[in-house]
Amino acid sequence: MASTTSRGNYYKKKTQGYFEKLGYETQITEFMCGRMIAPGKIIYVKRDVFSSDGISMNGIEIIFWNSKHMTTGDKNNWDTQVRAAKKEFASHLFPSFVKRQIVMWEPKKKPVIIDC
Repeated sequence: MASTTSRGNYYKKKTQGYFEKLGYETQITEFMCGRMIAPGKIIYVKRDVFSSDGISMNGIEIIFWNSKHMTTGDKNNWDTQVRAAKKEFASHLFPSFVKRQIVMWEPKKKPVIIDC
């Protein structure tokens, strides 16, 4: 079974491809940051830029998006992930013209786009 990290990376790239097919220019906005916790000991932590996995734009609109995945029929997990993503987006002061979207993926289905 794939790890959570590899599944997340898969759906992040899938979301990037989804927006590119719609005509958007898309960039992944995550990066790894190393923190020294002791001499010679470094841990790496994933950081999101403005709590988003990516930014897409097409000359008309700018979308900050967060990609999420879940197993089929897991309604509690769906609600929990949507609530957490909305809370993360709310921690930043986005201008009113910028869209914030959560892209939810279920296996073998089209994505569900949720506006924040």
